[in-house]
Amino acid sequence: MNVKQLILLFILDAVLAFYGGLWSASAFASSSVTLTTEELAFIQAHPIITLGTGDAWEPYVIVGDDGQISGYDFDIISKIQNLTGLEFRLLPGDWRLRQDQAQRREIDGLSTGAIHPERHVYLNFSDPYIRLNKFVLVTKGNPLNIRSRADLDGRTIAIHRGNLSDEKVAQGFPRSHIMLLDSVDAVIEAVSTGQADATFDNGAMLYRANRIGSPYLQFALSINESLDLVFGVRNDWPEAISIINKGLRAITETERQRIQARWFLAPLTNSEAANYQPLSLSTEESDFLNRIDPIRLCLDPNWMPFESLTLDAHPQGIFIDFVAILMQRLGSNTQLIYTANWNESLATIRAGRCDMILGAAITPERSEYLNFTRPLLSEPLVVTIRTDNTFNGDLHHYSDQTFMMVSGHAAIELLRRQYPAMRIIEASDIATALRAVAAGNAFGYIDLMPTIAWTAQHENILNIKIAGNLSERYDLAIGVRKELPLLLSSLSKAVVSLRPEEIKTVHDRWTSVRYEQTVDYRWLWPYFSGGILLLLTMLFWNHRLTRFNEALRNANARIVLLTITDELTGLFNRRYFHEIMPREWRRALREQRPLHLLLIDIDYFKLYNDGYGHPAGDVVLQRVGALLREHTRRGGDFAFRVGGEEFAVLLTEINHSNALKFAEELRIATEQLAIPHTGNAVAPVITLSLGLLCVPANAFDHANAIPLSWESVYHRADDLLYQAKNEGRNRVIVGDWQPPALETSI
Repeated sequence: MNVKQLILLFILDAVLAFYGGLWSASAFASSSVTLTTEELAFIQAHPIITLGTGDAWEPYVIVGDDGQISGYDFDIISKIQNLTGLEFRLLPGDWRLRQDQAQRREIDGLSTGAIHPERHVYLNFSDPYIRLNKFVLVTKGNPLNIRSRADLDGRTIAIHRGNLSDEKVAQGFPRSHIMLLDSVDAVIEAVSTGQADATFDNGAMLYRANRIGSPYLQFALSINESLDLVFGVRNDWPEAISIINKGLRAITETERQRIQARWFLAPLTNSEAANYQPLSLSTEESDFLNRIDPIRLCLDPNWMPFESLTLDAHPQGIFIDFVAILMQRLGSNTQLIYTANWNESLATIRAGRCDMILGAAITPERSEYLNFTRPLLSEPLVVTIRTDNTFNGDLHHYSDQTFMMVSGHAAIELLRRQYPAMRIIEASDIATALRAVAAGNAFGYIDLMPTIAWTAQHENILNIKIAGNLSERYDLAIGVRKELPLLLSSLSKAVVSLRPEEIKTVHDRWTSVRYEQTVDYRWLWPYFSGGILLLLTMLFWNHRLTRFNEALRNANARIVLLTITDELTGLFNRRYFHEIMPREWRRALREQRPLHLLLIDIDYFKLYNDGYGHPAGDVVLQRVGALLREHTRRGGDFAFRVGGEEFAVLLTEINHSNALKFAEELRIATEQLAIPHTGNAVAPVITLSLGLLCVPANAFDHANAIPLSWESVYHRADDLLYQAKNEGRNRVIVGDWQPPALETSI
């Protein structure tokens, strides 16, 4: 087979693969979230799932000062919600309490949790939505020189009480003293102040420590324990887990990476970091920066796109751009200390001849002489092999193969510890290693994807491919000499000020590369044109299929809406009232919050129909319905038409005084419509009678509160409505719910 035949075959394969990818993506986006009849029925019966979570597990769940929830878990749940239609509510709080509530089924399940046999008794679990690695944190500077598991013998390890994962990891340290504390913040304080010697973390602890202004912890060692975070839902709701898993599988890898980049590449949210200038430096920090200026800088001279030197010895790359921003905010300058390679850069800063080093991975060995800022980037390690080889993703299966890595790479020691039989040959630079793989002198090369892509392009190494990601990730930070704590604290504040979009812009500027090769492709135009025509035809039909699927989804949504809407007024109907009331009643019980039910009747409406006719009566119902829609715009307000002239409003998010104000304003607004009604004995216009039942949060403290049904609440509100009619109509009668022991009439 000649070269032209090979290239033609490649084009045809690319066209088919491209269309196949589009077809798969289309099918995945539509069919993978296609729900069964049982799942659709479940969503209709349980439209909102309440998941408990911890209130200090950042960045997975972040509770703002205004009570708004954000974070990695929130974004993943929002994607599932958009893809499936199943709505979720995250309920942060004390983690032990949330577990107890899930076990008692006061809430529907748990987020930010792991799979444990103890929880299988009452929960089913989703597929993992993120995989984490466990490591040990110690006091900044590692004063006890903790570098191995054995170094923790006789030491005190602080862990968050109720964190089953950490409690089980602690069982692997029988000669350590375990200090159980009631909050994550208490654990941070204990290690920072020396009351405890170490703690376990998966990223949340360091994030939280920086957010609360306590950046006094550092990485000590990895303990090779992985943790899969999953969603857990009560085990009598198997449809919920099925729906969640369909949503998780429909989230594209690109979208997952975007969400991870938002929360794990930068320490603060957009709103928190928006006002980053000027930096709040202490007097000591400002004086120190003035004395040390310029700051001596070391880097890897040959590690693009992260950092390198150009032919005329100018620095370039992602971390160079980061430093430019950081120095601008600190009002400082840098002086580059030239070195021949990465190992020399490490030796130079260790000898004290430079002050900070860029793009450094945090390792136990480097922590002996460096402190680190928060990671600015986190990249997975990938394996590159020849195009004619295969790799199944597990290095344990390749102990008889040789892998290349660049000398001084932080992952070398990590991989040798994790895979003792692995054969690693160290190369002087990336291009040399990749050429060894391309020539068949080594099976694979392990590094970060941007580095491999950059080198392959610029060195014209073509017969290699990236075969897959490893589970290990590479966190890249700025390392600072231990003797310079004020430089570290100043840099850390500047790093915190970087917004996620700034980091993404810099990263994308250097990683959005294009591969070009100067070859005459004119002879390919006839074949290429045919391929394009075929591709366009396929795209046309794919577009039509996508539009059909969208129309089908919209039609289904309209059908669902019709089943819960009153045709005349546009309000929710009586059928939906009977779904919403028990759901909100159970939620009020779980969350110990007030509930307000308002029942409404149009005064003397039968006489209005008799005197003005039923078509005019329909207009009155429509105008009252429009008034109710206008007044119930909050997310926790629900308005229903439950009978001929009977309406109901459920208020779930306001207090007693605002509920009473709402009812009175609604009464007055109806009267101000000035719809004539000569048959009304209390006014010459249409008026309303209203019964408002207020169920305070403390009503649920009564021992017999939970067994009560929502129907009892409805009947009590109905009594108040009839009281309003009996007392003269055109008024609001308010009553408070009383527990059965105090009110024997219910």
